[in-house]
Order: sequence, then C-alpha cells, then structure tokens
Amino acid sequence: MSYGEALDRLQYLLSDDEILMDNYFRETQLQTARQRFIGVRIGNEPQEQVLSEEEVAHGHKFLFPLHVFGYNWLQSNADSAALLGEYIRKVLSAYHGRLAVNKVVLITHSMGGLVARHYSENMGGQDSILGIVHGVMPDLGSPAAYRRMKIGERGITGMIIGESAEKLMPVLAQSPGPLQLLPGMAYGPGWLKINSKETQLSLPVADPYEEIYLNKTAWWRLCEQDLLLDDTRVEWNKYEKTISNIVKKFIEKLNGKYHPQTWLFYGASKSNPSDGFLTWEERIPLSVKEAQRSRENAANPFELSPLRSHQLISSASPGDGTVPITSVCTSSSRIQGVLATDVDHEGAYAVDPVDLSRSVYSDLSDALVFTVRSVVKIVQQVPAP
Repeated sequence: MSYGEALDRLQYLLSDDEILMDNYFRETQLQTARQRFIGVRIGNEPQEQVLSEEEVAHGHKFLFPLHVFGYNWLQSNADSAALLGEYIRKVLSAYHGRLAVNKVVLITHSMGGLVARHYSENMGGQDSILGIVHGVMPDLGSPAAYRRMKIGERGITGMIIGESAEKLMPVLAQSPGPLQLLPGMAYGPGWLKINSKETQLSLPVADPYEEIYLNKTAWWRLCEQDLLLDDTRVEWNKYEKTISNIVKKFIEKLNGKYHPQTWLFYGASKSNPSDGFLTWEERIPLSVKEAQRSRENAANPFELSPLRSHQLISSASPGDGTVPITSVCTSSSRIQGVLATDVDHEGAYAVDPVDLSRSVYSDLSDALVFTVRSVVKIVQQVPAP
C-alpha cells in the first residue's frame, strides 16, 4: 500500500488552523476542514460519535505534527512493538517539553493495530498514548493467513511475495509476524471445513494450534514439512517452537485488550469478499466423471479409484477483502467509536470515496473522515492551553 496521499491529506485535515487565522485578519467566514464535520453522521452510527462545535473548537487549540513508523512485517509483532516504543520515546523527547501532553495519538493500518495494542497493553506503553485509531485491524486473526500459507497469495501481491505454497510456505513458516495473523482461540470453531466423500470436518473443534497449526500428519495441516528449506526436520522443529512460544503467546495474550481510548473502522462490504471461513472441497477429474456416467447402466459396472484433489474455497463473507467481519471485535467498553464501511484492505486510508452516492463527502472517504474525527474526540481529554 502507498500511504503518501493519505498521509498528506491527513496532515492537511489536522492542520487547517490557517483558515481560522485568515478569517480573523480578512474578516471572512470560511469553514475549516474539521468544521465541515460538525453534526455530520456517517451511515447509521450513533449520535454520540458525531462531532460538536465545542469539540472542534477545542481541537483547533492544538497542533498535530505527523510522524510515521514502519516495521518489518515478517518479524514478531512483539519485536515491532518494542521498536514502536523506542520510536515514541524518541519523538516525544524531540519536542523538549513543548507538548500540551507528553503523549501521542496512534493511527494504525492492519497488522499495525496489533503492534500498537501490544505495546500499549502488554509492554506498559499505555501511559505514553493518548488514544489509538485502528483501520482494518485483524483483531481475532483471519483465515486468509491459512489460505496464504497453503496455496500462496493471489493477484499482483502474489507475483511479488509468492503465488504458490512452494514459494511462500518456506518463508512464512519461519516468520512470526504473518503467523500471528492466524485465527486465535477467540475467532471460534469451524472456520476450516473439509468436505469430501470420506471426510466431513469442521475445524477447529476447540484448539486451532493443536488441531491445525501443529498438526504434522493430516493433509490439510497448516505447514507441510517437505516444503521447508534445508534440513526439513530441523526446520519443522523451529516452526513448532515458533508457533508454541511466539505465535500462540502473542495472540492469546493480546486477546480482548485495548487502549481505553480506542476508535476503529473496518470493512463490511459484500463487494470485498473475505475469508470468513474456508472449505476444502473435493474435486473429481472430469474424465473420471464422464467414465462413471458411461458405465451407469452397464450390466457389469466397474470401480474407479481416481486421484482426488481438493480445492480451497472462500466463504466470500463481507469484509475488506482480507479481514472478514468475523475478525472484528466491537463489544469492549474500551472501544469508544466504531465505523463499518466500504473499504478494501490495502486502500483502507484511500482519500477518495469508494461510492460517491453513499459517502458523506465527495472528496473524502468515510474512513478518512472517521479517522480525523476520532483524533479530535481523543484530544478532548487534554485541557486547553
């Protein structure tokens, strides 16, 4: 994803105070970008999420310099969280006590939400964070992580990182970050289904780690030892330790934990079909089916033992194309505001609306409006200077 345009527009929307200055000296009545949001509801959201005139006026009393933190998505999100903490301390110290409050507001995309939450809630970082706005965060994990491991990535992304299990599995099996996107215990049972003549399964029944991720024998297991690099036995042992000691620990320790000032938006559109659950569907070669039909009424039918294959089929559930709505948690008392909207995962912070006929503004996406508005809401905690 390219963040350039979104970051540029976000900085503009949070730095529109010059219009107020012009109004004062030129005696004009031009609205700032944030003033345009006063009293405006997005979709069917609750009234309390709407900005008031007083809240916008309070927000105009502060400056919001934008800083950007990037990380290696292959390493453990816990390691990325530690680096985020170092970056936050560095940024805060750069202002030499000239801040209204010695805290930051974090705006995250996708996996970045897990990184931010881990630093905030599991590493003692909450005291340096005023609030967090999450965009398309895979809160409970996503079956898409399993699909990617088993059959590779789709589209242009697949051409870059690997369009098959043979190319992608050896990399992902030794990369904690992508593995930490797998569905955890809280995602619930039955997101992986096996549908064949001999087998009808709905997994996991209880524990995805033991039943799927650490399973070494079933053909639908997550990791195939023979596709690993170098000494496959050694690599499998490393993979087991990664799942047990790093992946599971991270996922389960983070479950249900949020910063007290959490705001989030997520994709909830049928136009961006997502992997709410996956099904391995048995496929019999067409030539075998034709042979079976040709012998249907024969006096002496014969048996065929075809090489059966299975195709991994997505549930095409509503979502953002990567994160299904079943991965989103909105029930915590710490989540102050939520927006379900029409965004695709990579372009979650795109400036332009997806659907002009349904968006509040013709020049801004609902997700970006929600993000700016959430920042204004978060800063209400800070006394006016």
